[in-house]
Amino acid sequence: MGEMIPAGRVQKLTGLTVNQLREWSHRRDLVRPDVDADGPGRPALYSWQTVLLLRIAVVLRQRFRIELQAHKKLLHALHDLFSGVSFPALRGCVLALRAMEHGELLSEGTIRVGVNDPDTLFLHLDSHLDVLEAEFAPQDQSGQLPLFRAVQIR
Repeated sequence: MGEMIPAGRVQKLTGLTVNQLREWSHRRDLVRPDVDADGPGRPALYSWQTVLLLRIAVVLRQRFRIELQAHKKLLHALHDLFSGVSFPALRGCVLALRAMEHGELLSEGTIRVGVNDPDTLFLHLDSHLDVLEAEFAPQDQSGQLPLFRAVQIR
């Protein structure tokens, strides 16, 4: 899943308009593209991690009415958090936003809230990953079965 996609496809995956994506990515520096636009005909490019973060930002803004500009540092930290994790490792995970100050990835089965824990917002990632997987999964256009079966070499 190393492919990057242009802004037009990002809009379809996030529901953001052209202006919103430009505003969030460049003017307000909330979620930067992985590769900046390089003149006409060379759009900005986004990795699956960045699109996942944009989808989460949309949820925070639309469902929870959270002002993203106030949490710019958190969004940048989440970008770093996602960049070190593989796509399959995020399956079954929840993003825990602790007091909207830092994020933590938890397994759905390990969510526990202690008395002294800060207020936490939990976001399930699987529904977002399902959307991204359909877009970013490698497309085998050959329709051909492999010629050789895999064998173990000792």
